[in-house]
Amino acid sequence: MKHLIYIAAFLVPTVFFAQEKPTSVSEETTTKTVTVDDGREVVEKKVKVTTREEQQIKLAESDKHKVNQDVVDSPSKVTQTIEVDNDMDPFYDSKTKSVYYTYNDDNYIFKRNDNGFIVSEVGADAGMKYGHGMSTSRANNYVFSSKDYNGIGYFDANNNFIVEYYDADSNTIVKKVFKMTR
Repeated sequence: MKHLIYIAAFLVPTVFFAQEKPTSVSEETTTKTVTVDDGREVVEKKVKVTTREEQQIKLAESDKHKVNQDVVDSPSKVTQTIEVDNDMDPFYDSKTKSVYYTYNDDNYIFKRNDNGFIVSEVGADAGMKYGHGMSTSRANNYVFSSKDYNGIGYFDANNNFIVEYYDADSNTIVKKVFKMTR
C-alpha cells in the first residue's frame, strides 16, 4: 500500500505538467548609455529596451498521427518594454510597456498608462494618438474612444482587441478587431 501511494504521488504532477501548450519565446534586450551635458553637469542616462515575442506552436492537422509534424503559422504577441534610468542609482526610474496590433493592414501600438492604454498608429507622429482605452470596474472591459467612434472594447482568448460601437448611419453595431501582429 505504501508503494502505491508513492507511485501515485509521482505520477499526478507529471500529468498536470504534460497538459501545458507548447510556446516559442524569443526575448532580446538592448541597453544604451547616453551622456547629456546641460552646461551645469554631465548626466549619464541608460535606456533598456526589451522586446519579447511569444508564439503558440500549432501543428498541422494533416500530420496528426505522424512523428515529424509540420508547424503551422500562428499569431504571435510582441511586447516591448522600455526602461529609463535618469540618475546614477542601479534602479530604472520609468518603465513603458507596448504591444503591437494590426487593423486593416495598418499597424498600431498599444501603450499602457495609468487609466488603461493609448493606441497610436505605428509610424505616425509621436503625439498623434488613434484612440484611448480606459479600464472599467469589470475585468477585461474598456471604454474605447477615438475621433471617429466611441465603444466598448475587450481582449479575446487570442489576445486580439475587439471594439464594438453603435453606428447611427447604418443603425447597426459595428465590430472592429485589432489583431495581434505576427
